Order: sequence, then C-alpha cells, then structure tokens
Amino acid sequence: MRGPNGERPVIDGQNARTRGALAASYGGTSSREIHEGRAIILIKQKATDAYTAFPSHIQIDGLAVRRSHPNYSYYNSAGAQKTYPELGSCIRVERGQHITIADNDISDCQQALYTKSTDEGDFAVSKQIRIAGNHMWNNGIVGSDRLHTSYTASAGIVFEFNHYGPVRAGARGNSIKDRSTGTVVRYNRIETGARAIDLVEAEDFPVTATRDPAYRSTFVYGNVIVKNGDHGSFIHYGGDHFYSAAGNTWGEPIFRKGTLYFFNNTVHMTGANVSMFQLSTTEETAEVWNNVFVAAPSVTAFKMRSNSGVGPGWTAGGIVNLGKNWATTGWRDGAVPGQLNGQGNMISGSASPVDVASSIPLTGSVVVNAGQPPHRNALAHPVQWQLKPGAIPRPVVGTAIDLGAVER
Repeated sequence: MRGPNGERPVIDGQNARTRGALAASYGGTSSREIHEGRAIILIKQKATDAYTAFPSHIQIDGLAVRRSHPNYSYYNSAGAQKTYPELGSCIRVERGQHITIADNDISDCQQALYTKSTDEGDFAVSKQIRIAGNHMWNNGIVGSDRLHTSYTASAGIVFEFNHYGPVRAGARGNSIKDRSTGTVVRYNRIETGARAIDLVEAEDFPVTATRDPAYRSTFVYGNVIVKNGDHGSFIHYGGDHFYSAAGNTWGEPIFRKGTLYFFNNTVHMTGANVSMFQLSTTEETAEVWNNVFVAAPSVTAFKMRSNSGVGPGWTAGGIVNLGKNWATTGWRDGAVPGQLNGQGNMISGSASPVDVASSIPLTGSVVVNAGQPPHRNALAHPVQWQLKPGAIPRPVVGTAIDLGAVER
C-alpha cells in the first residue's frame, strides 16, 4: 500500500540482509554464493523442493526496488558482507510460471529484471510472464553491452504500459533484450539504450523454442520510442551469435526465422546516424505499417535497414515490407543484401507531423486518418490503447486509424 503522498514501499539492496533461516532454501555453499547476490527479489524453486518444482501465480506489484549493483553491498545468510556481482538484477525469475511484475519503480541495479529458461523440461521454462506499468531507469553497468534494462527468455511474454527510462550514464546495454517465444511489446515508452528493442535467438532453450510456433511471430505496436541512433540500431530481430553451421543448436540455425509485425509506433530519432531495422538474415521478415519515423534535425543519415554479420550459408539484411508509414524526408535503404519492399507506400515530409513532446498528430497532419488495415496475421492484436501520456483507450477518431502510437 502506498503512503499518503503516493510513496511506494521500498526494497533497498544496500546493506540488505539474507536471513540465516533461508540458507537451506538456496542449497549448498556454492549455490548460496551465486543466488543470494544475484537479485533483490528472486523467484525460483527452493533447494529443499523437488528439482522439477517451480513457483507459479506470483505478482510483484507497487514497489520501489533499487540498489542491487556493484556499487553496493549486502549481507549473506552467513552474515558476511558481500559486494553485488556485475551479473545480477533487481528482480530475477530463475524459474516460474504465471508471473506478473507490475507498477513498480525499478532503478540503480545491474538490470531491472531478468527471466531465464532452459531445455531441461517444461518445469525449467519461465512461462506466461507479464511486465506491465513499471518505470525502469538508471540501470546497467558502465562500459558493458551485456547487461540491459530488461533481459528475458520466456515462453509467452508481454511488455505493456512500461516506461523504459534512460540507462545508467556510460552503460551500453539495450532497453529491451528478449530471447522469448510469443513476444508482445505494446504501449510502452522506450528511451535510450544501445538498441531500443533487441529480439534475438533463444540461446538457452533452443529445442523448446524452435518447436513453439509462437517463436516465429513477434508483435511490436503502440510504442513511443526515443533514442540516439549513434548508439546502435533501433530494432534488431533475428539473432546475435554468428558463424554456426546448419544443424547446430546455436547461432544462425536457431535464429527467430519468422516475422516481426511492427505497427502504429512513433519513433523519435536523434543523433547523426540512424539505422531503423537490423534483421539478421533473409530468413527474418518485418511487416511494417502505420508508423511514424521522425528524424531530428541533427540526423544526417537515416537508413531503414542496416547490415549484420552472419556466417557462410546465410544472407544478411532481412526482408522488410513497408506498408503505409510516414518518415522524415531523406530516408533511404542501407547498402545491405536482402530486400526493402514497398518504398512507394511511404509518406515523407520535412516537418514532423506529430508534436515531438506528446507524439499527438498535429491538426491537419497527413498522418491523421491515414492508416491502412492491419496485416491478416495481426488481427488478434488490435491497437486498443495509447499513451497520452498515461494509458487510455484508443478509439478510431475519423475514417481510419491515425499513423503512429497516438490518435489525434
């Protein structure tokens, strides 16, 4: 329950103490050493449970969770003071199903949250994860590109209504890095990060993931994305381990090899060099419609696609199919293999058609009532909400939906 002025209950990792009575739940000395410092809130089976046990139907809601980072220390179950390791997070789902993390303020950690899955069996796959309405900010490790605001590997995960604030100054991680099946990213505000959204292969549970049809379809819609293009591509889809060989269970053979459905997003691009989509191979496709891509005056190169390093036997660049979208004049394709189709469907202009602060279309803008019908494979994902700036329903006002994340 919040305080009289909206204060959240605080769970602070600095000088936190693990109760001695919990030592047996973590297992032996080496297991305790690993798990006690990896998170402020840890969801996993107890060492005293059956190995195939897993927690389920848990909601973490309304908290301020902060300060799990090498800058801080904690006391383990033996009473010894320890520094938090670099590999950790505020909230960690080591194993669990039907988990909701909602309406929390999560900051000053190595990562805001982390979920894990392996191929050991259904019990070892984190499933039905909902990340909703959280404010995650000032997370990451300075100089590291391996730790992210959220880093997830689950079966069935939804990110919605979150505010991904800036990463820690000097950190090089992404806002969203995801290795899940059935991924849906909708109605979020996403700021900074090397990449805004990084959708790559299920490296730790490839057998389970590649047997799941939901691995091949990812839906990203209704988001407002604000990022400096000099730090990396905005959207990466496919995989990030390269130079494998056919038949292996790592690298290119287990990439997403499906379709990214990217629609009704508003993207604000800053910096000088912008690469919007980075699809790993031509076995990855992006269907792109009803978006607004606004480049700031500082942007001197705005490429819709960028290249990716892949091994022999694969072709980089992906296949991007453009529907009706608005983009700042001067955008172009990158000098990469693959395909960029539908360029004639694009609407361009020199001035932003939306208010830069609110993303609301301007009066009389060409993006108003300009939307096209959804892709047939996205009918189960209607655009029903918008950030204005809080989450409110999005009815269609006029003859058609507006381009972008917000309705006029």
